[in-house]
Amino acid sequence: MKIKGVILFIALFGILLGCISEQKTEVEQITYQSKIFTEKSLIDYVNKNPELNSEDSVKYAEALDKFQREIKGLSNNIDFLVDFPLQATNIRDTVMGTQNFKIATFETYTDALRDKNSLLNRMELRINGIFQFDYEAKGLVLGGKYYLKALIYKQGKRKDVNYYKKSDGSIYVLGVYPMQIKKLKPVLSNNKIAVLN
Repeated sequence: MKIKGVILFIALFGILLGCISEQKTEVEQITYQSKIFTEKSLIDYVNKNPELNSEDSVKYAEALDKFQREIKGLSNNIDFLVDFPLQATNIRDTVMGTQNFKIATFETYTDALRDKNSLLNRMELRINGIFQFDYEAKGLVLGGKYYLKALIYKQGKRKDVNYYKKSDGSIYVLGVYPMQIKKLKPVLSNNKIAVLN
């Protein structure tokens, strides 16, 4: 009889420990279906890596490190900027040696007309675009919104990639990348005047 009591005690103790042990927090999956390569890749990554939402600081730090490496690697993909809308926030002329060229900063922007489930309004990305030839910058205006065809000039820094958990939606900071701009394509909009956000 004593042995049965001990076995019952051990079984109940095991069940109790199972109930108390750390429970995985359920993270809602992002169901938005994007046609933009970078946004689609980000959605897939976030859905497969719920540790980014961990309350455990060690697990979160490990997940953030993994996220930074993933995004930095993603920036090397030829489709990184395909159909990704950016806004010209700074344009300047510069000289290197005897060569004149333009440099423009392009950043993500908020658009109230986008689908509310899209991550584009919660993504931050900066491209420091170098125009080697004047014809490549044709049509470039401050505040203009564009799709870029560009080649990565220099790898971005991992420390510039980040992820912030906020109550109204996470912020995905994809980094800062210097790129050689080969072509600009204006983003078609119903707004006649582009406004810096």
